[in-house]
Amino acid sequence: MSNKAPEQKGIETAQQAGGEMFDCGEASDPGCFMNRMSSCSPVTVKMMSNDGKTSIRLSILGVENEKCRFQRKLDEVLNLDCQFPKGTLNWDTIDQTFGNEKGLQGVVDSACKSAGW
Repeated sequence: MSNKAPEQKGIETAQQAGGEMFDCGEASDPGCFMNRMSSCSPVTVKMMSNDGKTSIRLSILGVENEKCRFQRKLDEVLNLDCQFPKGTLNWDTIDQTFGNEKGLQGVVDSACKSAGW
């Protein structure tokens, strides 16, 4: 029998221990993902595209080989896999991965590889 509380989507009720993935649900609290991203702690969040047709899952897998590993899934299919040098992963960098110009395309190009295309 487990002492863990049942997971509730969009509400931070689960406990995180060590390097376990923390689920921020459906981004009702943007700080949930942002705070963990800044320390490259394992975290995931789900959002919908602006047109409401595509689910987007952003995940920080943690530090691997001295780099912060980030993945993006569209409709639960891996779309982008990145290993950002320390200090380069922030919301502007993630925004740049969606094609929103933040002057960080060189950082994204050197850190990321597209999956499936």
